Amino acid sequence: MTHMTVHIETLAEIKRLLNDPQPRKINAIKLLRSETKCGLKEAKEAIERIQHECFGKSYPTAAASGAKLICGPRIKKLVVDMGDGDIEVDIEAMQMKALQKLDTIGLQAGGELLDFVETLKAFSDGKKIGVIKNDS
Repeated sequence: MTHMTVHIETLAEIKRLLNDPQPRKINAIKLLRSETKCGLKEAKEAIERIQHECFGKSYPTAAASGAKLICGPRIKKLVVDMGDGDIEVDIEAMQMKALQKLDTIGLQAGGELLDFVETLKAFSDGKKIGVIKNDS
């Protein structure tokens, strides 16, 4: 895993726990695991990466293998009109709806909608997204 997305408040609390005069690494690991549902090893390596990057602790293995914690806006609600009224969907439900409606919306529109879903997923994963201009 290269990164984990956490709320900005969670990252701030993890850094506070690690920056205490008596760092509370175990509490930071527990907090990360409770938010991300990751395994113990992944959480430990991610916390050690933060300690290495932010506080100069020597954890070269964790810095190389630990997941980077990122914060970003989370898409919580999306309203889409697929021809039969507004529906509020999560990303997976939107993807399934696009696939189910391929016969009525057509392959091109379905493909564009699935591209949009992939863009939203990339954004939620903290990846940089952009716009490609079509010359046609």
